[in-house]
Amino acid sequence: MVGTVMLLLGSCGGKAPRRSVRDIVSTIPRLQLVSPQRQISIKNSERLTVTYLRNGAQYDSVVVFFDGRKIARMADTTANIHVEAKTLGAKQLTVAAFLGGTEAAAAIVSITVLAPSAPKLHGYTVVNAYPHDERAYTQGLLLHRDVLYEGTGIYGQSAVRKLDLKSGSVLQQKALDGKFFGEGICILNGLLYQLTWREQTCLVYSCETLEQLATLRYSGEGWGLTTDGSYLIMSNGSNVISFLSPADFVVRKRLEVYTDRSAVGQLNELELINGEIWANVYGSDNIVRIDTASGAVTGVVNLQNLLPHNLRDNNTDVLNGIAYNEKTGQIFVTGKSWKRLFEVVIND
Repeated sequence: MVGTVMLLLGSCGGKAPRRSVRDIVSTIPRLQLVSPQRQISIKNSERLTVTYLRNGAQYDSVVVFFDGRKIARMADTTANIHVEAKTLGAKQLTVAAFLGGTEAAAAIVSITVLAPSAPKLHGYTVVNAYPHDERAYTQGLLLHRDVLYEGTGIYGQSAVRKLDLKSGSVLQQKALDGKFFGEGICILNGLLYQLTWREQTCLVYSCETLEQLATLRYSGEGWGLTTDGSYLIMSNGSNVISFLSPADFVVRKRLEVYTDRSAVGQLNELELINGEIWANVYGSDNIVRIDTASGAVTGVVNLQNLLPHNLRDNNTDVLNGIAYNEKTGQIFVTGKSWKRLFEVVIND
């Protein structure tokens, strides 16, 4: 954004020498920020004090830009601004000084925007428990037309399959090539999409027959997958969630996920429930509820002790897998190599 001051000084009586642009720029003091001086974190919708030093310079105007938007014109060297970001995460605050309509000096500082308030904490109540194949390293889970779909991982064991919800029996299965480690799944417009972990490949099937129809490519790791009916929504193990075009996997939007204190990484299996993204946090007993507009964590569901100790063994792994029945509002959860699938009600 920093521009060059273009001032041409005319001669007086033909005697004064013409000054070069470099000479003029060298005489303009650097705009120095007193506050904030370095990268800071601030909750969305909070106020921030911005102060700069003139260093002897006189400017026509000084303007504050936040996240690329002009938000204030400073009448003095200090201003209180209202931080209002559409999405959370890393942003830039720029204080720019102008002379003759041209930017003469600027100072830039990075600001991390956090969620405006702490997430609500939720417990749970188990309504039903159903058999689950303990050999299934669950990576993706969903309900479609009363059929449970599951994507599983591990090289040489990965598959996508249809299950009978109540009995856990396999109705239909498609094994993945041994070079793929299966990850999250979702269904959109009759197509079943399945991510792979490090192979940067999304496998596309008919959701009716599980016949593979195509492959799509992406960069980085694939973890969780869901859809809002228009886009595929993908996690990669970080705190970033991407919205992708289902036709070509081009990223159309990214969300950085934060609480009011910090980023939330290790986002794994995803499910869209009542307009929110629900995400397993890998290695924990928590599911976070994420606002799809801003990336703010609005709630945390703690599922500690969901799987009883008498159903655990050396192969039992972490909580992972969320399925939602849109017609009934039922929520189902399980884990990697768990012996049970649970229907739960989330407590307020």
